Amino acid sequence: QALNTDPVHTEESGAAQWRFSQNSTNPKWETPDLLDGFGIRTRSRLNTFSGAFFGQLDWAVGDRLHLLPGIRVNYDAKKVDFDRKTYGGLQTKDPELLALKRTIYTDQSFAADVDELNFSGQMTLRYQTSERINTFATYSTGYKPVGINLGGLPTGDGRPMLQLAVIKPEAVKHGEVGIKTTPNTFSMVNVTVYNTTIRNYQTQVQAAQLGVNRGYLANAEKVRVRGLEINGSTRINNLVSLHGALSYTEGKYISFSNAPVPLEETGGEATYKDISGTVMPGISKWAISLGGEIGKLAQLFGFSGKYFLAADGYYRSGFSSSPSPSRYLLIDGYTLLNARIGFKASDGVSLSLWSRNLLERDYFEQLLPAAGNAGHYAAVLGDPRTWGVTIRYSL
Repeated sequence: QALNTDPVHTEESGAAQWRFSQNSTNPKWETPDLLDGFGIRTRSRLNTFSGAFFGQLDWAVGDRLHLLPGIRVNYDAKKVDFDRKTYGGLQTKDPELLALKRTIYTDQSFAADVDELNFSGQMTLRYQTSERINTFATYSTGYKPVGINLGGLPTGDGRPMLQLAVIKPEAVKHGEVGIKTTPNTFSMVNVTVYNTTIRNYQTQVQAAQLGVNRGYLANAEKVRVRGLEINGSTRINNLVSLHGALSYTEGKYISFSNAPVPLEETGGEATYKDISGTVMPGISKWAISLGGEIGKLAQLFGFSGKYFLAADGYYRSGFSSSPSPSRYLLIDGYTLLNARIGFKASDGVSLSLWSRNLLERDYFEQLLPAAGNAGHYAAVLGDPRTWGVTIRYSL
């Protein structure tokens, strides 16, 4: 893969930018035209190569016992050339004014040529206790290749933090045990318990600084995710079916000593903070889904089939929406209901009227710090109630 700017990426501030970016009481922030037309032009070239060799065996140790070893070899190489230059604004040699401008945008330049060779694998033991019950246990290691930041780097003391240009690869250790059952021909119930630890976890950090577009990648030294998942389904007869799932998930930073400060600490003396022991973003402790469908045999326009009414409900508990937990960036739990009604023909024709978020619940998908280092934040809104009609034909 080759990724190049064509020819540059440009971002520019305006004369009033100082109102949103001032982080001190220095009166020179109000210097006329200090930031008017002040911007950055970025040129970057990234070349990536990735290759893998992998395989898995299924060894039938006995009639009911199977051993499944697997191995994967990854090779990844990345070469990058990044150059960002500032332009515009008030032309001055005053060191104080130059320092203020550097808190908005800075020149940044780096080159890197890195490669990684990784061996990972898994071992699964599967035992069939009966025709309707399968149990398994798995241990595996995983890998996520080295990362490169091309959206701009955060600054410390007015200088770009070049140590964040190249991000270390992730090392994953995962274990899980579970049981898969089919109580009868028309039903299934599965239960899984798992524990995952990741060293050098690559997390997308939302930075409050201008010039850091869409955040940047950083390494948390170690994280842990563990939980329980239960899912099942049943068909009572040819016209009635039900399904559901329940999950409990705990995501935690075991060690993240150099994280950005929470939103409420923006503009303080510290730029980074140790948030070890806090929760990871985007993870709800509880998630529940329930759904079902009922039908009635009928004919429509000469086609044989059935009318159907189906509904699906989903609930997730509250969660943190920022890599560094903030009381302003916590999203409350919410419940969504989707429904559809229509006709399914036995020869592959179907017609349905559907709605997502039927109860028109207002909710946030994400809350995140906004650019400008002023302590304000932005939101990504959940989809409103949506209606639609679908006509489908399948062979």
